[in-house]
Amino acid sequence: MQPGSLAIETLGFVAAILTTLSFLPQALRIRRLRSADDVSLTMYLMMVTGQGLWLAYGVVIASPSMIGANVVAMLLVAWVLVMKLRHLRRIRDLKLCAPAPAE
Repeated sequence: MQPGSLAIETLGFVAAILTTLSFLPQALRIRRLRSADDVSLTMYLMMVTGQGLWLAYGVVIASPSMIGANVVAMLLVAWVLVMKLRHLRRIRDLKLCAPAPAE
């Protein structure tokens, strides 16, 4: 192990914990309100793609902090994305089932 590498890896773990858990409030809010109406689909599609790329990068450079953080973050981001897609499907289904307006 190189001098200072433990300190650098610790710094990486702290940063990873904070950025990874930043998605938790959004996920909990969706769960509590049972609505993903205010969630940006584009943002979460971009985020899950980015997390996947960061995970691949972490694997390539063999960084435990990057691997761990991106696995957890991908799970949280993917969960929010699934909730958003379910919300959109529910809205679409409601529109399909709604009676046509009388003229």
